[in-house]
Amino acid sequence: MNWIARPQVDADLIQGRDLILPDSERAARAFLLAAFGVFDRLAQFPEMGARARLQHRKLKRLRFFVLPPPFNRWLVFYEPKPDGVEIVRVIYGTMNWRDTPDLFT
Repeated sequence: MNWIARPQVDADLIQGRDLILPDSERAARAFLLAAFGVFDRLAQFPEMGARARLQHRKLKRLRFFVLPPPFNRWLVFYEPKPDGVEIVRVIYGTMNWRDTPDLFT
């Protein structure tokens, strides 16, 4: 199984890295490695994340998974596909994502 990422995911990862980088270059690299590790795991086990349960009809299949500590405030949103998963967004968990479905379209 494989994963693909929407273009916004690159921007999300760069933003996350840039937020962490002033504190620790090592942690910023670890953030990226953690995210890519989760992408790989989701590709193997597409149903392991929780359903996002957004009301928009196009987002019914959207799921999310929490990055491992110490990055467990970051959420990976993805959609299972027949041959893996499509990574939709990687966002900071305190963002009000349930009330902003436009984040995922």
